[in-house]
Amino acid sequence: MAEESNDEHYLKAATELGDSQKVLAHQAIYSSNGMKLVERGLRVDSGLFERLINHRLQLPIDESLTAEKAVTLEDLRNQAEALITQQPFYGRLAAELSDRVTLLGAIGSIALPKAMAFRLTVARDRGGALFEHSLQVALIALYLGIRQELEVPDLRALAAAALIHDIGMLHVDPEMLQPDHRLDAAERRQLHAHPLTATMIVRQRPEYPQAVARAILEHHERHDGSGYPRGLKGAEISVMGRILLLAEVVAAVLDKKTSAPEQRLSLILRLNHSKFDAQMSSVILKLLEQGIVDETDSEQDIRNAERIKSLADDFDEWSKARSEMRHYAAGAPVVGAFLTDRVATLERSLADAGLHPDQLKSVCADVRDQPGEVRELAMLAREAGWQLKGIIQDVFCRFPTLETTEEPGEVAIRDWLLQLNGRLQ
Repeated sequence: MAEESNDEHYLKAATELGDSQKVLAHQAIYSSNGMKLVERGLRVDSGLFERLINHRLQLPIDESLTAEKAVTLEDLRNQAEALITQQPFYGRLAAELSDRVTLLGAIGSIALPKAMAFRLTVARDRGGALFEHSLQVALIALYLGIRQELEVPDLRALAAAALIHDIGMLHVDPEMLQPDHRLDAAERRQLHAHPLTATMIVRQRPEYPQAVARAILEHHERHDGSGYPRGLKGAEISVMGRILLLAEVVAAVLDKKTSAPEQRLSLILRLNHSKFDAQMSSVILKLLEQGIVDETDSEQDIRNAERIKSLADDFDEWSKARSEMRHYAAGAPVVGAFLTDRVATLERSLADAGLHPDQLKSVCADVRDQPGEVRELAMLAREAGWQLKGIIQDVFCRFPTLETTEEPGEVAIRDWLLQLNGRLQ
């Protein structure tokens, strides 16, 4: 456990916290073989990183450090209240006084041992947008939990799971998270490990019920089995896990710096209806109906038409590749079946949303003089393109030997995936 909590990236962030505020070792820090590395009462900053990284520690680093400006329950409640006040979507979550009281009450009463408070402080001060994202997820998750009629203790556990669900991200190389960084297959597998890391950390804390660790482990699962780390489906995912995975997606989409984020989120939920709990999705969609505004932007409309044409070209390419892949199926039955199934699922979702790939050209002609309709179709096209990129990344992540294989069937699949990925840049 100490090794998991003190890898290079987290240890670096934890010691760098001492460069911006006072961080003390409230107990001596020892290596696993009993060597004293840091005296009790010593101030810790980035200057100690090199001394600590060369040893496996006896205890996780956050068990030994105290930050002067550590996150408190009052901080969590106040910042959640600020989100409700300042951002319209989160304001709608608390439009009813009873919801507001329950939301803020649950967040302000979670179990917060000192070691976890330290981790949240690192997330707040060294983790970029990680801390605010977790607060956003907590508010959305609690709103869904209230609609699921969870009892107060369960809401408190759900709030804790939401607030700490991404602490495993503190163990990921920050360079991988830069907007312009393109993940390779190995890095994507590392990123996919963050729910496991967070789960191991939380399971060591007796303050949290097992439901908290389970929900954190499941926050990237999907109802149709396309998620990770275990590929669970439907009822295999706990109720808290289903709430958390949806809340995480909602917060992530709304926080992206794109035009009309609420309209895009509505589209994503409708396009990916098989990935999320239908009843919970309907709750979010009703909230979105209150806030979506149809804005006019003629230049954007031109770009929208181009996106739709690009999507049609992508699916034309896929239709050709499907017939080629059947020819090579004997050489790559597992990869081919996985890829074919995932894209067929995307095609069905597009059809359910009113835009099957075979209908693209005719639909575009029908709505040519309706900017609002073109805008929604373009957002759908863009989302489908992102879905295709996600499928490509997932294939390389699940089948790492695909990058170096010389099997004819797998080579054909790899070449097509790389070609399509290049077009989707």
